[in-house]
Amino acid sequence: MNRKLLFALIGFLVFVTGCASSAKAPPDPSVQRLQAQKGYDELDREMNNNGTLDMESPATAPMTASTNPTMVNNQPAMVRQQQPAIVKDYEGPKPTLMVLPATKAKEAQDLIVIQNEPSSKAMMEAINAFLTQKHYEVKSLEGQGALDELIQMQQEIAGDEEDFSYLASLALGADIYLTFSGSVQGDMVVAEVNAYETATARLLGSQTSEVKNNSGPNANLRALSQSAARKAMPGLEKKILAYWSADQKNGVQYKAVIKIKGSYSNTQIEDVHESVLSTLKTIFNKVSVNAMTSKTMDLIIYADPQKYADSHEVYSAIRNSLKSVASISKTNISRKLLLMDLQ
Repeated sequence: MNRKLLFALIGFLVFVTGCASSAKAPPDPSVQRLQAQKGYDELDREMNNNGTLDMESPATAPMTASTNPTMVNNQPAMVRQQQPAIVKDYEGPKPTLMVLPATKAKEAQDLIVIQNEPSSKAMMEAINAFLTQKHYEVKSLEGQGALDELIQMQQEIAGDEEDFSYLASLALGADIYLTFSGSVQGDMVVAEVNAYETATARLLGSQTSEVKNNSGPNANLRALSQSAARKAMPGLEKKILAYWSADQKNGVQYKAVIKIKGSYSNTQIEDVHESVLSTLKTIFNKVSVNAMTSKTMDLIIYADPQKYADSHEVYSAIRNSLKSVASISKTNISRKLLLMDLQ
């Protein structure tokens, strides 16, 4: 009996000692690593099922709501950054464009010569190709008829004006005209393209691009010039369409030049100016003055395209509205320009 009790006591002590030793023993590192790996594997499987985070392409990662604006999916916002909204392609009516070399030609004929110079022609071809591919209507200054019209335009409205790019765009009815120039700077071929609104000659945007000449003196400068010009166009097009979309809210722009015929006193001239301006401002969205003299009124008219479909309808509205003031007759009308006599 005593022996049985002794064995039982020894067994109990061994059990207690073993349990105490197990409680105090440090965890096996290999077991911890195995458990952690199992946890990571399980997380990976979960992420693969729900959509894996792409750390290098945050724009593709789906965004989820969070109560903290600096957190995404309870992770720091730096994991997924919200990208700027993608700008959709412009779907409204596009402006009519014209492309010409950036030069101060002294004669209209000089502009034809310059634009046919090999490097200028190469750049113009590249720009025109880009625009036609984007479905723009592109005007061109070609043929004796266009040249004669430009010369007449210079005589009628320009005086000593030497910006034939501006005159050509008015004569041929472009909404916006682009001028370009090219140069070689070290081992870089540089192209600069500017865009101007035709009626006001306002600069809308500029874009400069460059391509490297890796062929030295044997380089094909024509091809490099075309490449540089093409490279500039996407950025400039965005600026053009941003202007065009915003400016259409004011209406379609027309340049109106009214020549005052006959002999008038200074007071009468003032009365004519005030009557014409006040009347036109009542029928059009906006009228701004470029210049007014005793012989000429140079105006920019912003017409609602829903009321006036083209320059001929604008002219009719001007003529009819001013019947009580004076007699108006047209001398030349193009898509963007109205030349009129007042007497």
